[in-house]
Parts: sequence; C-alpha cells; structure tokens
Amino acid sequence: MIEQFHRPATVREALALKRRYQGRAVFLAGGTHLNSSESDLRPAHAISLAGLGLDRIELQRGRLEIGALCTYQRLIEERRVPAPLKAAAAQLASRNVRNIATVGGHLASRVPNSDLVPMLVALDASLTLARPGGTRTLRVAEYVAKPVPGLITRVVLPKPKPGRVAACRNFRASANARSIVSAAVSATLARGVLEAPVVALGGVARSVVRLTAVEKRLDGRPLPALDELQALVSRAVRPPASPLVSAAYRRYEAGAAVALAFRDALGKKGARP
Repeated sequence: MIEQFHRPATVREALALKRRYQGRAVFLAGGTHLNSSESDLRPAHAISLAGLGLDRIELQRGRLEIGALCTYQRLIEERRVPAPLKAAAAQLASRNVRNIATVGGHLASRVPNSDLVPMLVALDASLTLARPGGTRTLRVAEYVAKPVPGLITRVVLPKPKPGRVAACRNFRASANARSIVSAAVSATLARGVLEAPVVALGGVARSVVRLTAVEKRLDGRPLPALDELQALVSRAVRPPASPLVSAAYRRYEAGAAVALAFRDALGKKGARP
C-alpha cells in the first residue's frame, strides 16, 4: 500500500528520493502497469514524475527525442513521429489507456507482450537513463534484455536511413485484449535482397526479444515465401504456455506476425521510418 506520495520538482530530487527509499519506492508515470493486476509491486512510496517536464517531443539534428512521459496517444497524434511507431502505439486498442500509458513507464515495466517495444527495437531506438552519477545512454534492445537501474528520461530515434522500411503486426484474442504476440520488423531492400533486417517479438519470452538468428538467415537474401518465413520464425522461438494459449499456438502466431509485417513493409513500401 502506498503510504506517501512524493512530487519532486527536478530529476535530481526524484533520484534522491529513490536513493533514500530504495526498493520501498517506485517512480510513477501513468500508472497503468503499477495499478494493474499484472504488477506484483507493493511500494510504500510513489515518486511522481508529472512535474519534471519529461513529456516533450523534439527534433534534434535529424533525431527524434521523445520524452519518457509522452503518452501513446501523443505518439499517434504527433506529426513528427514516424508512421511505423504510430502504428505500433495504435495496436494498444483502448484509447483510455493510450491517453495515460507513457513510453518510459512502459519500457520500465518490461511488459513481455508489448506492442510498442518491438517497434522501438526495430527502429534502433536508444534511451537515456538518469542516474546518481550522471546519465547513461543505451539501445532499447540492450535495456529490455538486461535492465539497468535508473530513471528513463527520453527515447531517441536515429535519423532514418534512405530506403529503410518498417512495419508491425499483432494477434490478440479480442478487440480490447492485450496482444498474444506482437512483431516489428525493419529492413532495407536493395537489388531484390534484404539488408540488415531486424526482427523483434513480444509475447514469446519474459521480455521482448530480437531474433538475431533469423536476421542472419534473411540478411543478403530475397525475402522468402510467407509460409517459409512463418516456419523459420516459429522454429526460432520457445514461448511459454499459458492457461489460455498453448506454446504451439503462440509459436505459430509469432511466425505469422513476422511474415505479415515483412509483407506490409516491403510489399506496400508505405511504412517508411
């Protein structure tokens, strides 16, 4: 049960409060995960980030800097946000939740079946962490694989490379349900072959994963037929079973999501970063 609610005025104050209360305190952004049944956190202290000015979106030398408190809905409505990231944010079906859930809070929560994080990985996004000794920048893919302590203050998308395309797909049990699996891909198509493909999946492990073995199989080759690509991805994942969804079904849907995402990105060529 939360006993004290803190409203720091600066990032430094927020870090000082976290250092003081350690594991008894959590940073509070939108609160959609902390207040959900999926969270096992029971903090005594909530450190609000609302007054720290971390909700800005700025374009700096071709890089898009997204404040950690930027909401999903803001991503969708902001014209400077690339279309693939808008599409990933829109996969969260509930607009009520999209108006509250934040980019930084979602990353810090490490939701396994995230719709947004796979696209951030596919777009080679990085994040900035505020820490007592200074700041640290690392790729989103590194952070989800092995989280580093600190307060996420922003996410940065690199300047888009010419010819680079990206797309996402997800599968869920009902219109408002969380995704069973979600996929995001990116690649450059040059002279009919894929260059530097990225394949990221949510819902097949304890956190979002990047399928580097699949990427190596695809790199430098034409895109295989969709059924072949689906089978390749399905063989590469070992998702856990759940009371409602078998591991076999999750494997199949993971492969289908990746195959359809590649078809969307390369076939329509309408999802340029």
